[in-house]
Amino acid sequence: MMPAVIVQAKLTNQVVAGMQWLSSHTDTPVAAWEAWARGHAVPIPVGRDFVVVRLPGGLGQAAVAQLAANTPDLVGPVLVNHSAVEVFLPTTPAVWQGPGAELVVGHGASTRMIKCPPPGREADRRKWLFPPRALPGRIAALTDPHRLAEAIALARRRIHLAAHPAGV
Repeated sequence: MMPAVIVQAKLTNQVVAGMQWLSSHTDTPVAAWEAWARGHAVPIPVGRDFVVVRLPGGLGQAAVAQLAANTPDLVGPVLVNHSAVEVFLPTTPAVWQGPGAELVVGHGASTRMIKCPPPGREADRRKWLFPPRALPGRIAALTDPHRLAEAIALARRRIHLAAHPAGV
C-alpha cells in the first residue's frame, strides 16, 4: 500500500497533466494558467477533442455518483454549478435521450465555450467534481459515452421510483 503522500503527489501530477491538456485547447495556454493562478475560470472551446453533456443538477449528480461508484478512475472531467452538471466526453458521443440532457458541441465559427475553473477552487460559481487528469497511457481521461448513457438511464429510473414509490 502506498503512503498517502505518494498517492496525493500522483493525483496532483495527474491533475496537472490533465489541466495542461485542457489549457492546450486555448490559443494561449500560458494565459490560461495565469488566469487559473489568479482563481479565474477560463473559457475552453468544445468540439475539437471533446464534447460536453450538460445535465440538470439532480440527474447529473445521480448519474455521476453511479459512474463513480463502479469505476471512479474511468470518470473524466465533471463540472458542477448551481443548476447543472457537465460531463466531458470524447467527440463521438452516444445518442442522448430524455428531458434536460444537452449535448454541447461546436465546430468552426460556431465554437461553444465551457468556463473551466482552476482545480480545487470555485470560480464563476463553477467547480470541478472530477478535475481533468491524465492516466497511464492516456493524455486525458474522458468518460465513456455509453457508460454515461447507462448511468443516466439508471439515475432517471431511481429518481422516478423515489418520486413514485410502488403502492402509493
